[in-house]
Amino acid sequence: MSIKKTEKTKAKLLKAVRFIITNGDKVSVTSITKKANLAYGTFYRYFKDLDEIYLEAIEESLADLSVKLTKDLASVNPAPLRVYVLWYLVIDFFKDKHTASWLFGHPGIINKAFYNAAPMSEAWIQEAVKDSKLPSFTKKNADHYAKVHAYIFWMYTQCLSELLEGKNTVDVFTELMNASNVFNFSYNTHQSYIRKSIKYFEKN
Repeated sequence: MSIKKTEKTKAKLLKAVRFIITNGDKVSVTSITKKANLAYGTFYRYFKDLDEIYLEAIEESLADLSVKLTKDLASVNPAPLRVYVLWYLVIDFFKDKHTASWLFGHPGIINKAFYNAAPMSEAWIQEAVKDSKLPSFTKKNADHYAKVHAYIFWMYTQCLSELLEGKNTVDVFTELMNASNVFNFSYNTHQSYIRKSIKYFEKN
């Protein structure tokens, strides 16, 4: 089988599982291969189990979000503000009830995907440390984020729960940020970044 055909077949499987999750249908190897119009055994040529395809599907979704971020966040400055805006985006991106419900039931998968996607925010943080226009942002702020980001990942499950209860993205985001001062900023600076993040989405 050619590499191109292999990639197309795998893409069909990933597209199928994302479609099934979004529609709130039961996910199984049978439902995935049926939706992809492929033989049952084809699944196991590409994935060892459902957990593996779940992880790749979430990482693919995060990659889609990354493309959006590259465009949308290019004009967001300073760099630490992008991290705040990123969390608003991540909460909003997975807010449809079927996807949120599925992610809520698979916290380990989403946490692992977040860790794999972490280099983007880490690059922004290093940019902030080196930014002469941000003398107040130091390595201490960066080190604080390194210590607390695992807590933020863990709190994402709570965010999903609140979305499923019917809370708005802005309220869920504000609660998350108030529960985790990600850079250990002063109260006023932290609140300013929260307000700027919300204002960014009100304009866009």
